[in-house]
Amino acid sequence: MNYSNETKPAKILNLRSLKEINESLYLERNSDNAYFSAKKPENNSDRAVFSLATSDINIQPLVRQVICTNKGKRYNNYQSFVVEPKDKSMGIAIIMLKLEEHQTFFCNVRILPLNTLSDIAEPEIDSKLLTVNLEKSKCVLKTDITITASNTGEAMYSVHDVDVNGISDLVTPSEIVELKRELEFQGSKLIAHYFQEILSIVVNENPSNTGKLPVIPDEYILNLPPDQLKEMISANAISGCIAIEIIGSNVIQDLNRDWTAAGAFIGYLI
Repeated sequence: MNYSNETKPAKILNLRSLKEINESLYLERNSDNAYFSAKKPENNSDRAVFSLATSDINIQPLVRQVICTNKGKRYNNYQSFVVEPKDKSMGIAIIMLKLEEHQTFFCNVRILPLNTLSDIAEPEIDSKLLTVNLEKSKCVLKTDITITASNTGEAMYSVHDVDVNGISDLVTPSEIVELKRELEFQGSKLIAHYFQEILSIVVNENPSNTGKLPVIPDEYILNLPPDQLKEMISANAISGCIAIEIIGSNVIQDLNRDWTAAGAFIGYLI
């Protein structure tokens, strides 16, 4: 078995918790006017954009809850978030969360290093949340993480399906191997650390035994209590910026410097 597939402790003992990090972050929620539907204004009430600001650096990652589609398929069982390390950034990440069973959820990370949000956004699709179409992206890199609580209550994680081949024309085969290794181990471990802290928030929505697969309702996230909402948004922002920074520093480099905003945000926090 590949080591990354093995189940490992998700918590990193020497890193600050989300609660500690959030003491230095300010969450602002605004109507997402840039991606409102002109044809169906009634769809715009839930289209919000969240920004995370600090008093020390001029970096404000933006997070939007969205609906993802790909090749005509809508990911109905996922709650998805687009992360921009700065407004209109070239290089974005999409975090897709799905309940698998009680005390377990998937955290699938999609990195689009050569796209802006406007490239894939479809605001006129008939949906309450903004719809993004992954088929429109130039390339999609990914890592899939499973997070679960153990019998002792300690969160565990494993990594699956890391794929960075979409950007192979920009680097050598050996660099692809190194990039995959960094995303698979260091990146995924950091992401798992921050998402294990919101495990209780996610699985709290696990429905009663109805025989149906557990699904997180769209409105559940937007109606979380303020502290939990802030933890949910910051976990997504941090994780998205970690993934963007890894791809940027290893591959994009001087091709496009927008990824450095993600690096600055992560450097400030970690």
